Amino acid sequence: VPKDFRINGIISAPATPLKDNGDVDTEAVESYVDFLANNDINGVFVLGTLGEGLSLTVEERKQVAAAWVKYGQGKLSSVIVHVGTGNLRDTIQLARHAGEVKATAIACMSPTYFRPQTEEIMVTYMEQVAAAAPDTPFYYYCINFMSGVNLNTARILQLADDRIPTLRGIKMSSRELPSLLDCTQVCGGKFDIMVGTDEQLLPALSLGVRTPVLNGYLGSVFKRMRSAFDSGDMDGARKEQVLARKIFLVSTKYGGGPAFVKAAMKCLGVEAGPVRLPLVDIQEDLLPSIKRDLEECGLPVK
Repeated sequence: VPKDFRINGIISAPATPLKDNGDVDTEAVESYVDFLANNDINGVFVLGTLGEGLSLTVEERKQVAAAWVKYGQGKLSSVIVHVGTGNLRDTIQLARHAGEVKATAIACMSPTYFRPQTEEIMVTYMEQVAAAAPDTPFYYYCINFMSGVNLNTARILQLADDRIPTLRGIKMSSRELPSLLDCTQVCGGKFDIMVGTDEQLLPALSLGVRTPVLNGYLGSVFKRMRSAFDSGDMDGARKEQVLARKIFLVSTKYGGGPAFVKAAMKCLGVEAGPVRLPLVDIQEDLLPSIKRDLEECGLPVK
């Protein structure tokens, strides 16, 4: 893995399309890729939180990962596959598979039932996962409000630097900006940091974090935000952050999470099917209301 490897551009965390009977719908990935590529998205972070990764079987996750790699060729510059599960062996199996199908990178969150109690244990766990895909860049995925793991992320990076040769950075979805800042400073700022919180895109930019992992319908918003920020137009950049926040509040109004993403994508012309229990779908009769709210935010509803 090249030392200077970086994920560049604007990354989306897409939903995983399911058929009405609950099976994964790998063919639906093709039109999803087209939507993203046409809406200022350069790459994807698949099978994470919004992708319902932990609700799918190992076999299903392999199928979905392979589909994103296949349909993303020539259209997306990167396909990052999240491989974290509740146990080390399944995670190793998914890491190995992602390497075999030539994913751009893999990412891994902590197990969430029996959790690592120290940063050292977390690094030992991640070391074994990364070793299963020795030619694939590895990213630690920190999302403490979902995982319940509240360790020091910067210290994890620091400890892992000597032990995980493929480690290239983190996806930071945890909302503590001081922690994000600390991560940008580890080992002289060598690590690639991606931010995964839609409401903190502008603060992240101000900390030097330029690669977001966001909802697919926010690609153009972030592109305008980063352009305004780079040209010193802070009022313009703030305006786009306010819009991203407004869209986030629309999401929370309807319960947020994968169910909202699938409903929103339907309003934007992409069929991603139902969510899997214990998540529940947004009622069909709310779709016209969601469509109106998204339209008010300037999104290209169908």
